[in-house]
Amino acid sequence: MLVILTSGVKLIGQEFMYQHGLVSLSMGVALPAYELGSARGIDVSAYATTGTSLIAEGMYFYSWHAGVVVMINYNVNPIDNNRLAKGYLDLSSAFKTASAKTEPFRDLSILTGMVFDIPVNDFFSVTFKMVGGLRNVYKPTALIETTTAFSTVNYYETSDNQMLFAFLGSVGTRIRINDSFNLNFAASYIGSTFDFEYMRNNKDIYQTSHIGVLSITGGVSYSF
Repeated sequence: MLVILTSGVKLIGQEFMYQHGLVSLSMGVALPAYELGSARGIDVSAYATTGTSLIAEGMYFYSWHAGVVVMINYNVNPIDNNRLAKGYLDLSSAFKTASAKTEPFRDLSILTGMVFDIPVNDFFSVTFKMVGGLRNVYKPTALIETTTAFSTVNYYETSDNQMLFAFLGSVGTRIRINDSFNLNFAASYIGSTFDFEYMRNNKDIYQTSHIGVLSITGGVSYSF
């Protein structure tokens, strides 16, 4: 009798942890990686700083441990204008002062792939995701104002949008609150190489940059 009751409790826990549907919304920090935030030269991407990450997901579990996921991943990374201005000062000793005004980098991805949910107990599980899809990165405009001993020289960069296929990997946890709601925490990384084309003071610029973003997020999910 005790064995039957114990098995019944275990099955109830398993039934909860692996309901077929799960939707989640998470928010956190977006950390620049690779050439995004490398602080070299005068490329705007080199001076991106920590920003905001938003992730929305819908999942369908076709077994207790595995399923498919559709993810919308959105990152915004501001530019450190002071460091960008210093990059221009380091470029030439002729510059006496420099200041910069920029927009943020914006990164939107729509991805789909596999999700694995491995339970530790009835209240806690470890999750893994490997997804791929379209990623669009917006390279922002920039205005850098410099002065020399004799004149003022302004440098204006136009914006650019580039889209390509990219992969995202994620590892996280899911913690049960009640029969429907869970807390979820995850670390995810997306990185790909873009060929930006823009103009700086009417001169064509061709820039190849590996734009990587590490997102640390937390949020809530609803299972059904």
